[in-house]
Amino acid sequence: MSDKILVDEKGNTIRVRFMDQILDGNAPELREILAEILEKNVQEIYLDLEKVVIVSSLGISRLLSFKNKADEKNMTVKIVNIQDKLKETLKKLMLDQFFGI
Repeated sequence: MSDKILVDEKGNTIRVRFMDQILDGNAPELREILAEILEKNVQEIYLDLEKVVIVSSLGISRLLSFKNKADEKNMTVKIVNIQDKLKETLKKLMLDQFFGI
């Protein structure tokens, strides 16, 4: 596991906590962890962005791809604990409803 991304699995729910201020789509651990989660049999996935201030464009792309793949498997993905500025950015991109913000 990574010290930048913590995964907590309880029953049919997974909470992914991003511990770095920057969510970098190039990070190998991001790709690996998201791929591993898609292999699990869970219903709800919470992406906890409490500490995240910046998401790279590739990071947004990875989260969108992850959400689409999760939807295909009938998994619910929601972003929680998001900073106000980041929330505004996602609203401008019209991604707030997509991620259940």
